[in-house]
Amino acid sequence: MDRLNLEQTSWEWAQEGLAALREMLPLMAPLSAYRFDDPSAASSVRDLATAAARSAESATLLCAYGQLWDSELAMRSTMEASLKFCYILQAPHTFAERSREYSQDLFEIGLLRDHNKISSFLAELSAASASQLRPLTDRILEPDQVDRIQARLPRPVRAAVEGRWGFTGMLGALDRSNDDLFSGIAGMAHSYSMASHIMHADPIGAMMPLERDHRSPEARAASHAVHLARLILDALICHRLRLLVAYRFVGAHRDGLARADELVNAANRRHDEAYRTFAQVEYPDDSAAAMR
Repeated sequence: MDRLNLEQTSWEWAQEGLAALREMLPLMAPLSAYRFDDPSAASSVRDLATAAARSAESATLLCAYGQLWDSELAMRSTMEASLKFCYILQAPHTFAERSREYSQDLFEIGLLRDHNKISSFLAELSAASASQLRPLTDRILEPDQVDRIQARLPRPVRAAVEGRWGFTGMLGALDRSNDDLFSGIAGMAHSYSMASHIMHADPIGAMMPLERDHRSPEARAASHAVHLARLILDALICHRLRLLVAYRFVGAHRDGLARADELVNAANRRHDEAYRTFAQVEYPDDSAAAMR
């Protein structure tokens, strides 16, 4: 596959993935219609659903232009928003506590962290007009606000909350829950880890894109195609997972997700085909042995 064909494939597959994502959006209607007792909890759940859908669309659009490594970063956000969404809505008996931790505790922890960072930054600035600094100074907390947050959420408590709501903490909790909806969810850790290498520009993250560029044209094309197919599949799987969790929470019938299943299955077949081609190029000895 030459460069022109690679670009065409990226564009076509991403456009199909984007169309599938947008077709799945209205399927979240049962959650939109559901009446939560706590307006703050309702807002948190819907904000997370929107954030996950937005970053999934961004990841897919990056795929359309062949920017697969940058797409990994947007997909990382999709995965984390999806996990938070699912963690909150996993069960009615944990909903109130988890939604409160998300909307109140994590929010105030974020405010305090921003306050500390901005305060340190402002202390290093030379003289500047008040109007120039307004976007920063507006984020500074009053002393009594800082005291209140630190008293309610001392450092060990903040660390525990952030640990529970980190990707690894949520993934582990869902995986250990023996909840059928999250069977095999630990597999998300690999894609998230690969995206973390890219985001942090560690030696692995800096090397991976360059290593692919130095492959033969055939190997590069096969790697690109299966990577592209996997990113699009990840976006659709995350969306379907959010739908499954939402439908169970609000009591909507699973039959309403038949179309989502069809779209995910189609993306999965494309990924499997791309992987078979990749395996034939990357592991020719294994492929030859399998055919004997």
